[in-house]
Amino acid sequence: MMDAPFTSLDFWIGTAFIMLDLGIVLLLVPKILLQQRESGATLAWILLIVLLPFLGLLAFWILGTTRLKLRRRRRRRSESRLAPQLHPLTSEITVAARQGADTPPVRPELLALARRLDASGPLAGNRVTLYRDGDHCFDAIIAAIEAARHHLHLLYYIWQPDRTGTRLRDALIRAVRRGVEVRVLVDDVGSRTTRPAFFAPLLAVGGRVERFLPVNLFSRQLALNFRNHRKVVVVDGSKAFTGGMNVGDEYTGLAAPWRDAHVEVGGPAVIQLQEIFAQDWYQAAGEDLATPEYFPQVAPVGEAWVQFLASGPADLRWRSIHTLLFSALNLARERIWIETPYFVPDQAMLMSLQTAALRGVDVRLVLPGNSDHPLVLHAGRSFYAELLEAGVRIFELPQHMLHAKTATVDGCFSTVGSANLDRRSFRLNFEANAFFYGPIMANALEVSFQAIQAEATPVTLPELRRRPYRTRLLAATARTLAPLL
Repeated sequence: MMDAPFTSLDFWIGTAFIMLDLGIVLLLVPKILLQQRESGATLAWILLIVLLPFLGLLAFWILGTTRLKLRRRRRRRSESRLAPQLHPLTSEITVAARQGADTPPVRPELLALARRLDASGPLAGNRVTLYRDGDHCFDAIIAAIEAARHHLHLLYYIWQPDRTGTRLRDALIRAVRRGVEVRVLVDDVGSRTTRPAFFAPLLAVGGRVERFLPVNLFSRQLALNFRNHRKVVVVDGSKAFTGGMNVGDEYTGLAAPWRDAHVEVGGPAVIQLQEIFAQDWYQAAGEDLATPEYFPQVAPVGEAWVQFLASGPADLRWRSIHTLLFSALNLARERIWIETPYFVPDQAMLMSLQTAALRGVDVRLVLPGNSDHPLVLHAGRSFYAELLEAGVRIFELPQHMLHAKTATVDGCFSTVGSANLDRRSFRLNFEANAFFYGPIMANALEVSFQAIQAEATPVTLPELRRRPYRTRLLAATARTLAPLL
């Protein structure tokens, strides 16, 4: 008799939790359906909400696409504000860069698409340098900073307060003291360990430092998706660096064995990367850089055709990087060689790789054998069997952390940038890639690809099928979360 009140209380508490669970499901499932995601992502979110309502509510609050819509509205305001000022500046430089230049040596269909994806398309007259060694890359960046005369614009996802980060910061301090304008933009999540005190010496001499989409626990800014994953350095509007290397000792090989890729570009195409920085800076700082002093006329200095493309959650009409790479894979006739550290392809990319291999194209993937994101690593391995069966050759790099994001097609089209071959890069993050038309960069990337492949271990179907049951189960389980990764 004494237990009856407690039983009744337990009943009402249990009923309250059930009703709360039901309320969460009834509230969130319609919102997820109305977002009109891909069916796999929609199903994954619904299953999470139904099976684990409270965890699903927290995940949706942090990662849900209501934040995406907010970012898009803010992004459109920034772009609409800057576009009228930037267009006359960029169009004049674009026309000058195309005068007297031949057509880029790529498939006409691919060139037509490239010109539709931004206002200028590929530009001629550029000098390009590929860096596969972090030490050499940062030496070149420091040298460019030391030679700067007017302005330096830097945008990084990660800026670590370590030896490499301090070295770069101190070079910027010296530049400010020479009278150079310095603007630094870091992502608030990627650079979370870098406290304001680290940049205080730069601010003290007159440099500018801003954080992209700062996280606020007490507002809708809590969203951790949609981060600025770009790595950009622009020097005087005439020289630029971009690729996969953030600022930190690991990227120079000081903290761990590392394989990455970065490029230096000099010439008229730098205007495109400057425009990407100007849009991001305007959104973060509210400062309008759409003036001729930041968009100077740059004379041709080389023979490479280059195009910088940006994409991200505000890219409403076309996911530019995804679209151009997807089309290049579909048009390939001879070979497709790709390096990527985070491999979680969507159905379109998966089908492109499979059908290219089935057509007889030499398709090779160099992927990491270990990763700082194990769930992504296992999800990617779940795609191996169907790719190998189609004839794709897969190699895993066991000893080094592979962080390069490169692709070459038929020795005449290539890309180096920040975008991984995964859904997050193509749909959620703000990314920037350099695309190269012609053999100059493609040949350099193919030579470096073969060197990396020689260090890697081939993955075969028999070996894949001999892997322990728990390993295969882990990969299959991770794949169910692929739409959310």
